[in-house]
Amino acid sequence: MVRPAFLSRFLAHAPSRLALRWEGVDHTYGDLRALGEATAGWLAEVGVRPGDRVAIQLENGLDLVAAHLGCMALGAVRVPMNAHYRAAEVAPIVEDAAPVLVLTGTPELYPHTRTAPAPGRAAPLGHWAGPDDITALLFTSGTTGRPKGVPQTWAMWTHNLDALHARWHLAPDDVLWLTLPCFHTHGLVLGLHGALLRGARVLLSERFDPIPPPPEATHFYGVPTYYRRWLPLMQESPAAFRGFRLMVSGSDGLSAEVNDAVLAATGKRVLERYGMTETVMITSNPYEGERKAGTVGTPLEGNEVRVVEGEVQVRGPSVFGGYWPRPDPSAFTADGFFRTGDAGEWDEDGYLRIVGRKKDLVIVGGVNVSPAEVEHVLAQAAGVREVGVCGLPDADLNEVVAAAVVLDGSCSVEQTLAALREAARGLSGLKRPRRYAVVEALPRNALGKLQRARIAVEVVFPPPSPS
Repeated sequence: MVRPAFLSRFLAHAPSRLALRWEGVDHTYGDLRALGEATAGWLAEVGVRPGDRVAIQLENGLDLVAAHLGCMALGAVRVPMNAHYRAAEVAPIVEDAAPVLVLTGTPELYPHTRTAPAPGRAAPLGHWAGPDDITALLFTSGTTGRPKGVPQTWAMWTHNLDALHARWHLAPDDVLWLTLPCFHTHGLVLGLHGALLRGARVLLSERFDPIPPPPEATHFYGVPTYYRRWLPLMQESPAAFRGFRLMVSGSDGLSAEVNDAVLAATGKRVLERYGMTETVMITSNPYEGERKAGTVGTPLEGNEVRVVEGEVQVRGPSVFGGYWPRPDPSAFTADGFFRTGDAGEWDEDGYLRIVGRKKDLVIVGGVNVSPAEVEHVLAQAAGVREVGVCGLPDADLNEVVAAAVVLDGSCSVEQTLAALREAARGLSGLKRPRRYAVVEALPRNALGKLQRARIAVEVVFPPPSPS
């Protein structure tokens, strides 16, 4: 067994080098190493052992960074969870992951928790593990409604981030303004850990707000909603964005119109890329060379990408080995390609364009929402016989959740709609339907399977309701 390359490179950075700013306070790489060692000592004192799973449900901040560094040092497997999830949403994740400890800001959701990591007797930051050992277990929304566990290994991270940094030219002198939530692959792996691997500096914010970026920031990673909300400021004060060497968009499609508008305002073309929890990054537009608006670029080094019967499929060292704890053999082809479920096509220059989704997921502001999960929650409301959920276009979030409902006659329409909105309070904000429609029947195929794509086309939804 050897120390993971990722960890060795993190430890090799000069201790005096600036690594992270949080709430106006700068922390060096030496500070982060000490923070990780102290947290690892505390985790060991409360009974966590190498290989144990530790769930982390924290907002962006120094506590979250400490939790991840401490688990890295100890060799514990991290289970990041959305900090906004409610009890019903975290329950299946906790059941499947079976963490020995949950670090959370909402301890009332769990029987045995700690609200945040605390310093303890320092443990050496130098866990020894094989490259195929799991470093994080992330859960992604599935079309079945139950989140699917995705084991991510040290080798996946190191290979993919090296390929990505070669494509994006991220250098140790760069400064990443990180506003993405660090419970998703986008913010956690590409953002926080990607910068730490390279020795770059992170300016960490709790969330994105459409304000002028810090003047020292050279890199920014976001989702399309961020750029739409930023556009008025870009047009009003373009000089505020001239310090950026690179702006990246992912997790959902950025329209060519918005990308062109950003270019017109700032002189900089947003770089689009494509990836998912199961694969980290698959393709990317180049830093140098043509960035084609509306495409997600070409395959990263080591990735084999093909389009078969309209579906994007990928194979390579950045692809996970299978879902856990419930393997899904249908997720892979016979020759080992992962079926992404996304519909794509190649253009004449070999750039990939994502043209839709074969799966039913609704992507709200860059966040995957499973219609089946929302349907399960809404079906518990009084007066509901059945419910079907789909995504509707939205100028700000790209899509919002909408629900078509068949009544059972036990309540009035008004009572049922009120019960639906109350049931939806058990979901985090982006999963709550913005629009409801009462229908006589849901569209189904000849075998009785719900056709969610037809709901968006065939059902007339009233104007948006308050969230």
